Amino acid sequence: MKICFLSIDVEKRVNQSNQPFEGVDNLDNILNIFRKHSVPATLFVTGEVLEYSPDSVKKWSKDFEIACHSYWHIQLDKIKLSERERQVKDFVNRYKDVLRYPPKGFRAPRNVIDNEQFPILERYGFLYDSSVFPRYPVSIGAYSGYRGRAPIIPYWPSKKNYRKKGENSILEIPESPASFDIPFVGTWLRKLGTKFFKFILKIKKPKFTSFTIHSWDGVKFEGKSSKNSGKIFLKQLDEILGFLKSIGYEFKRGEEIYEEFFRPQADQPWAGKHK
Repeated sequence: MKICFLSIDVEKRVNQSNQPFEGVDNLDNILNIFRKHSVPATLFVTGEVLEYSPDSVKKWSKDFEIACHSYWHIQLDKIKLSERERQVKDFVNRYKDVLRYPPKGFRAPRNVIDNEQFPILERYGFLYDSSVFPRYPVSIGAYSGYRGRAPIIPYWPSKKNYRKKGENSILEIPESPASFDIPFVGTWLRKLGTKFFKFILKIKKPKFTSFTIHSWDGVKFEGKSSKNSGKIFLKQLDEILGFLKSIGYEFKRGEEIYEEFFRPQADQPWAGKHK
């Protein structure tokens, strides 16, 4: 069995003063492609999005898992631990007000997380995190969220070093590459195209991969990293999802991966028991 964890970071577009929530307003451009291919996905929404459009979040929750992307899209290493905890608490409370049940998954803004964040997540009932970038081609430039190598399939992280396996009760679902350390994310799909990703996925066929996009990938925008945004990206997304299904990938939400990893079945060799 080959698993793909499909997710969207649903947030306002930074440095976009006129329509910062354009991607949120038009998220169905992306979600309708998911529905076309009948693939489940996890939407990591910020507290800002919960404030801005609670009715949209309710609508999305009928088909997809809604998880936490912090309250404000600020790197965790830029704020104090007390502020981090306040943001988690405020997010959980607003989430419960909107959806009437607690969130299960967390992803840090720009994938910047550390050992100190996991106890906070435990205190507020989170089951898994999906922040770790386990591989990155550093030769072509830096990314703030990449802090060194880590396991490329879900794992229970160490309390002393979240990038190593250990005894933590929060499952880490890493943002694993398609292959060759190349991130399988919307920005890179837009830059490199579907032919590139189809080629490396067909060669390697990793047992587990994570495909992450942003809410604003599906709308046309200008500036840095804007190549092929909007309609071109939506065509790429449609093509790559169809391809993944054709080579045998099964799509699972974060909460499903947690349950199957916690209670692995005989036909799930990629999963492993909690220590």
